[in-house]
Amino acid sequence: MHDDAGFYAPLQYQPHWLWIGLLLVLLVASWYMWILWPARRKANISRPGTLPDVEMLRATCLTALDATASDADAGRIPERAAHQRLSYLVREFAGAATGLPVTSMTLEELHGHGLEELAAGIAGIYPNEFAPIPVHSVRHSLDAARQAVLAWN
Repeated sequence: MHDDAGFYAPLQYQPHWLWIGLLLVLLVASWYMWILWPARRKANISRPGTLPDVEMLRATCLTALDATASDADAGRIPERAAHQRLSYLVREFAGAATGLPVTSMTLEELHGHGLEELAAGIAGIYPNEFAPIPVHSVRHSLDAARQAVLAWN
């Protein structure tokens, strides 16, 4: 209705703007759900029939431990690197035997997963691994690592 004073009634929005707005809200909500939703399901760690051959893993690990100690004794690798390598080999062995990400676990997490023997072996290597000057010899760390691997059942 046109008035002589120049007043015009407000224009109505087109219905397609409502649908575009709802679509944008739906897209934003979907994007947040996709970002916040877990990316993957946890894998079943203990699958029947896929148990690793612990004796083969143990023999491989013990051989690698001895080779690391021999390299350190011969001066091919620094003493600190030898301690770190021994710790890594023991953790790698336990990770292969259990399927857990043991190489990135702290001592507290190892205890939480019931890996007390492994945690004790790693704790025996820790002072040498992180000290500026190793407290014990590579042979001492080798003994701790070997004991952790041999105690594994």
